[in-house]
Amino acid sequence: MFIIQDIGILFNIIIIFLMFFNTFIFQAGLVKLLIHRFTGTIVVTGIYFVLSVSFHVWIQNLRWWNMRMYVWTDGLQALFVFQRFAAVLYYYFYKRTILCLGDPRLYEDSEWLRNEFFRNKGKPPPVLSLPSLEVLLLLNSWYYAAYFVAEILLFVYKSLLLPYTPANLTLDLVMLFLYLGVEVIRIFFGSKGNLSQRKVPFTISLVLLGPSTIMAIYYMLLQTYVLRLEVTINAILLVFYVFELLLYSVGLISFSRAIIID
Repeated sequence: MFIIQDIGILFNIIIIFLMFFNTFIFQAGLVKLLIHRFTGTIVVTGIYFVLSVSFHVWIQNLRWWNMRMYVWTDGLQALFVFQRFAAVLYYYFYKRTILCLGDPRLYEDSEWLRNEFFRNKGKPPPVLSLPSLEVLLLLNSWYYAAYFVAEILLFVYKSLLLPYTPANLTLDLVMLFLYLGVEVIRIFFGSKGNLSQRKVPFTISLVLLGPSTIMAIYYMLLQTYVLRLEVTINAILLVFYVFELLLYSVGLISFSRAIIID
C-alpha cells in the first residue's frame, strides 16, 4: 500500500506539471510567471513527497525486523506528525491549483499575455539551440524507456531467484520509480529549454542531471543485488549523462551570453 501511495503522489506531480506545460503561458515561454503563481504548490508537493517516502521506508524497515511486535519510536512519531501536517497542505494546494488551472484565460492569447511576453522577450533572440543536444535527449528518452522495462523484469527475476527481503525490494523499487519521475521531468525541461532557448527550464534540467547520475551509480554498484547486465545498461546511461553535461554547459554559456531575460 505504501508503494501504491508513493507512486500515486509521483504521478500526481507528473500530471500537474503536464498541465503546466499545456498552458498557453508556458508555451509562450513565460515559465517564470507559472512558477511564481504556483510556487506554494510546487514546494508543498515536493516536501510532502519526500516526507511520505521517508516515513514509509522507515516504518517498513522497523516492522520488517520486528514483525511480532508493535514498533513506534519517538522519531517515527515526529516524522508522522510532520507528514500528516504536510498532507493537509498538499491536498489543499493541489486542489486549489487544479481549480486555478481550469481558468480558460491560461489557455488562450490575451493582451496582458502579449505585454508580458514582449516585456520579457524584448527583441527576437538569435538561434542558439543545440541540435546535437536535442538528438541526444531523444535517444536518452528511448533508451531510458527500455532501461526501465528491463529493470522491472530484472527485479522480478531477482526476487524469484535471490533472497531479496521485502524491505530492500521495496526500497529499490521506490527509488526506481523516483528515478523515472526525475528522468521524465529532466528530459522534458532539457528539450523545452533547448528549443525555446530559456535558461530556467534548461537550468532545471541541468540540476536534475545530478540526481539522475546518482541513481544510475546506485543501480550500477550499490543496490542490493547487482547483475552484470545492470552494470552494462547503467554504464551506458552514465555515458549519455557525460555527453549531455558537456552540451548543457555549452548551451547554458551560449544562452547566458545572449540577451534573453528569464
